[in-house]
Amino acid sequence: MRRHKCVLLIAFFITAEIITPSLLANAQQRIANSTAASKRSILSAARVTSVAHLDQALQDGISILSDNNPCSRFFGETDTAAEVLALMTSRFEVRLLRDSRVGIEMSGTFTYFGQTEKHGAYRLFDAATINTRGPFLKAKVFPAEPNVPPVGGFRPNTREARVLMLLHELAHLVKGQDGNWLVPDDGDDPALSKHNTELIESQCRGQILSVS
Repeated sequence: MRRHKCVLLIAFFITAEIITPSLLANAQQRIANSTAASKRSILSAARVTSVAHLDQALQDGISILSDNNPCSRFFGETDTAAEVLALMTSRFEVRLLRDSRVGIEMSGTFTYFGQTEKHGAYRLFDAATINTRGPFLKAKVFPAEPNVPPVGGFRPNTREARVLMLLHELAHLVKGQDGNWLVPDDGDDPALSKHNTELIESQCRGQILSVS
Protein backbone atom coordinates (compact mmCIF):
# COMPACT_ATOMS: atom_id res chain seq x y z
CA MET A 1 0.00 0.00 0.00
CA ARG A 2 1.48 3.31 -1.03
CA ARG A 3 0.41 6.83 -0.12
CA HIS A 4 0.43 9.15 -3.12
CA LYS A 5 1.10 12.81 -2.40
CA CYS A 6 0.01 14.12 -5.78
CA VAL A 7 -3.33 15.88 -5.85
CA LEU A 8 -5.85 14.61 -8.38
CA LEU A 9 -9.36 15.76 -9.11
CA ILE A 10 -11.95 13.47 -10.61
CA ALA A 11 -15.24 15.20 -11.30
CA PHE A 12 -18.34 13.52 -12.65
CA PHE A 13 -19.96 16.16 -14.85
CA ILE A 14 -23.72 15.69 -14.39
CA THR A 15 -26.22 16.33 -11.34
CA ALA A 16 -27.18 15.62 -7.57
CA GLU A 17 -29.89 16.43 -4.85
CA ILE A 18 -29.76 16.80 -1.04
CA ILE A 19 -28.64 13.76 0.98
CA THR A 20 -27.40 13.40 4.52
CA PRO A 21 -23.72 12.39 4.85
CA SER A 22 -22.93 9.14 6.67
CA LEU A 23 -19.39 7.93 7.21
CA LEU A 24 -19.10 4.28 8.23
CA ALA A 25 -16.75 3.51 11.12
CA ASN A 26 -14.11 0.94 10.27
CA ALA A 27 -15.82 0.03 7.00
CA GLN A 28 -12.53 -0.37 5.18
CA GLN A 29 -11.16 -2.80 7.75
CA ARG A 30 -14.32 -4.86 7.86
CA ILE A 31 -14.57 -5.14 4.10
CA ALA A 32 -10.86 -5.86 3.68
CA ASN A 33 -11.29 -8.86 6.00
CA SER A 34 -14.44 -10.04 4.25
CA THR A 35 -14.40 -12.93 1.80
CA ALA A 36 -17.05 -11.10 -0.22
CA ALA A 37 -18.73 -14.42 -0.86
CA SER A 38 -22.11 -12.84 -1.47
CA LYS A 39 -23.85 -9.54 -2.10
CA ARG A 40 -25.39 -9.70 1.37
CA SER A 41 -22.05 -9.96 3.18
CA ILE A 42 -20.66 -6.92 1.35
CA LEU A 43 -23.77 -4.83 1.96
CA SER A 44 -23.90 -5.70 5.65
CA ALA A 45 -20.24 -4.73 6.03
CA ALA A 46 -20.74 -1.33 4.39
CA ARG A 47 -24.34 -0.41 5.02
CA VAL A 48 -25.07 3.20 4.13
CA THR A 49 -27.83 4.52 6.40
CA SER A 50 -29.88 7.71 6.44
CA VAL A 51 -28.67 8.72 3.00
CA ALA A 52 -31.39 9.38 0.47
CA HIS A 53 -30.97 7.24 -2.66
CA LEU A 54 -27.34 6.25 -1.95
CA ASP A 55 -28.18 2.97 -0.26
CA GLN A 56 -30.35 1.91 -3.20
CA ALA A 57 -27.65 2.92 -5.69
CA LEU A 58 -25.07 0.89 -3.75
CA GLN A 59 -27.32 -2.16 -3.70
CA ASP A 60 -27.97 -1.82 -7.42
CA GLY A 61 -24.26 -1.52 -8.15
CA ILE A 62 -23.32 -4.56 -6.07
CA SER A 63 -26.17 -6.55 -7.62
CA ILE A 64 -24.79 -5.79 -11.09
CA LEU A 65 -21.18 -6.51 -10.17
CA SER A 66 -21.97 -9.77 -8.38
CA ASP A 67 -23.39 -11.49 -11.47
CA ASN A 68 -21.62 -12.71 -14.59
CA ASN A 69 -22.56 -10.12 -17.22
CA PRO A 70 -20.84 -7.68 -19.63
CA CYS A 71 -20.71 -4.96 -16.97
CA SER A 72 -19.13 -7.10 -14.25
CA ARG A 73 -16.65 -8.53 -16.74
CA PHE A 74 -15.62 -4.99 -17.72
CA PHE A 75 -14.78 -4.27 -14.07
CA GLY A 76 -12.75 -7.46 -13.76
CA GLU A 77 -12.39 -9.34 -10.47
CA THR A 78 -15.92 -9.37 -9.07
CA ASP A 79 -15.18 -9.41 -5.34
CA THR A 80 -12.72 -6.54 -5.64
CA ALA A 81 -15.09 -4.34 -7.64
CA ALA A 82 -17.99 -4.86 -5.22
CA GLU A 83 -15.81 -4.23 -2.17
CA VAL A 84 -14.25 -1.08 -3.62
CA LEU A 85 -17.70 0.24 -4.53
CA ALA A 86 -18.81 -0.18 -0.91
CA LEU A 87 -15.61 1.42 0.39
CA MET A 88 -16.02 4.36 -1.98
CA THR A 89 -19.61 5.08 -0.93
CA SER A 90 -18.66 4.93 2.76
CA ARG A 91 -16.44 7.99 2.17
CA PHE A 92 -19.07 10.18 0.56
CA GLU A 93 -19.86 13.56 2.02
CA VAL A 94 -22.54 15.91 0.74
CA ARG A 95 -21.99 19.58 0.06
CA LEU A 96 -22.72 22.28 -2.46
CA LEU A 97 -20.48 22.51 -5.51
CA ARG A 98 -20.86 25.39 -7.93
CA ASP A 99 -21.07 23.38 -11.13
CA SER A 100 -24.47 21.71 -11.49
CA ARG A 101 -22.95 19.36 -14.07
CA VAL A 102 -20.89 17.70 -11.34
CA GLY A 103 -22.68 14.83 -9.63
CA ILE A 104 -19.79 13.25 -7.72
CA GLU A 105 -16.29 14.59 -7.22
CA MET A 106 -13.30 12.64 -5.88
CA SER A 107 -10.19 14.66 -5.06
CA GLY A 108 -7.10 14.99 -2.91
CA THR A 109 -4.41 12.42 -2.31
CA PHE A 110 -5.18 8.75 -2.74
CA THR A 111 -4.09 5.52 -1.12
CA TYR A 112 -3.04 2.73 -3.47
CA PHE A 113 -3.74 -0.90 -2.62
CA GLY A 114 -1.63 -3.30 -4.65
CA GLN A 115 -2.78 -6.61 -6.01
CA THR A 116 -2.86 -9.53 -3.58
CA GLU A 117 -4.10 -13.11 -3.67
CA LYS A 118 -7.48 -11.90 -2.38
CA HIS A 119 -8.09 -8.78 -4.46
CA GLY A 120 -6.96 -6.81 -7.47
CA ALA A 121 -5.24 -3.43 -7.37
CA TYR A 122 -7.29 -0.35 -6.56
CA ARG A 123 -7.07 3.11 -4.99
CA LEU A 124 -9.22 5.26 -2.71
CA PHE A 125 -9.28 9.06 -2.65
CA ASP A 126 -9.26 11.00 0.59
CA ALA A 127 -12.20 13.19 -0.45
CA ALA A 128 -15.41 12.12 -2.16
CA THR A 129 -18.30 14.57 -2.50
CA ILE A 130 -21.86 14.33 -3.77
CA ASN A 131 -22.98 17.68 -5.12
CA THR A 132 -26.26 18.90 -3.65
CA ARG A 133 -27.14 20.65 -6.91
CA GLY A 134 -25.78 17.99 -9.27
CA PRO A 135 -27.55 15.08 -11.06
CA PHE A 136 -27.21 12.45 -8.36
CA LEU A 137 -30.08 14.11 -6.46
CA LYS A 138 -31.26 17.06 -8.50
CA ALA A 139 -33.13 17.69 -11.70
CA LYS A 140 -34.17 21.09 -12.99
CA VAL A 141 -37.76 21.84 -12.05
CA PHE A 142 -38.14 25.61 -12.18
CA PRO A 143 -36.85 27.96 -14.91
CA ALA A 144 -34.66 29.89 -12.49
CA GLU A 145 -32.77 26.77 -11.39
CA PRO A 146 -29.43 25.87 -12.98
CA ASN A 147 -29.48 23.36 -15.79
CA VAL A 148 -28.83 19.76 -14.76
CA PRO A 149 -27.87 17.61 -17.75
CA PRO A 150 -28.69 13.91 -18.14
CA VAL A 151 -26.29 11.18 -17.07
CA GLY A 152 -25.48 9.36 -20.27
CA GLY A 153 -28.83 8.26 -21.64
CA PHE A 154 -30.63 8.65 -18.31
CA ARG A 155 -32.50 11.61 -16.84
CA PRO A 156 -30.86 13.23 -13.80
CA ASN A 157 -32.06 12.36 -10.31
CA THR A 158 -33.19 8.87 -11.33
CA ARG A 159 -32.26 5.42 -10.08
CA GLU A 160 -30.57 4.61 -13.38
CA ALA A 161 -28.52 7.81 -13.37
CA ARG A 162 -27.32 7.24 -9.81
CA VAL A 163 -26.03 3.72 -10.34
CA LEU A 164 -24.33 4.81 -13.58
CA MET A 165 -22.57 7.59 -11.66
CA LEU A 166 -21.35 5.13 -9.04
CA LEU A 167 -20.03 2.79 -11.71
CA HIS A 168 -18.32 5.71 -13.45
CA GLU A 169 -16.50 6.64 -10.24
CA LEU A 170 -15.64 3.00 -9.53
CA ALA A 171 -13.93 2.78 -12.92
CA HIS A 172 -11.53 5.52 -11.75
CA LEU A 173 -10.50 3.35 -8.80
CA VAL A 174 -9.98 -0.11 -10.29
CA LYS A 175 -7.14 -1.21 -12.54
CA GLY A 176 -7.69 -3.16 -15.72
CA GLN A 177 -5.63 -6.05 -17.03
CA ASP A 178 -3.42 -3.59 -18.91
CA GLY A 179 -2.32 -2.00 -15.63
CA ASN A 180 -4.21 1.26 -16.25
CA TRP A 181 -7.28 2.60 -14.49
CA LEU A 182 -10.41 1.48 -16.31
CA VAL A 183 -11.13 5.09 -17.29
CA PRO A 184 -8.69 8.04 -17.25
CA ASP A 185 -8.90 10.88 -14.74
CA ASP A 186 -11.31 13.50 -16.08
CA GLY A 187 -11.30 16.33 -13.53
CA ASP A 188 -11.98 19.72 -15.13
CA ASP A 189 -12.61 18.04 -18.49
CA PRO A 190 -16.37 17.74 -19.16
CA ALA A 191 -15.83 16.22 -22.60
CA LEU A 192 -13.63 13.43 -21.24
CA SER A 193 -16.03 12.84 -18.36
CA LYS A 194 -18.88 12.47 -20.83
CA HIS A 195 -16.81 10.06 -22.91
CA ASN A 196 -16.02 7.98 -19.81
CA THR A 197 -19.71 7.87 -18.91
CA GLU A 198 -20.61 6.72 -22.40
CA LEU A 199 -18.03 3.94 -22.15
CA ILE A 200 -19.44 2.68 -18.86
CA GLU A 201 -22.99 2.89 -20.17
CA SER A 202 -22.06 0.94 -23.29
CA GLN A 203 -20.88 -1.91 -21.04
CA CYS A 204 -23.56 -1.68 -18.36
CA ARG A 205 -26.78 -0.24 -19.82
CA GLY A 206 -28.59 -3.57 -19.98
CA GLN A 207 -27.78 -4.39 -16.36
CA ILE A 208 -28.72 -0.87 -15.19
CA LEU A 209 -32.11 -1.19 -16.85
CA SER A 210 -32.64 -4.66 -15.37
CA VAL A 211 -32.13 -3.59 -11.75
CA SER A 212 -34.32 -0.50 -12.10
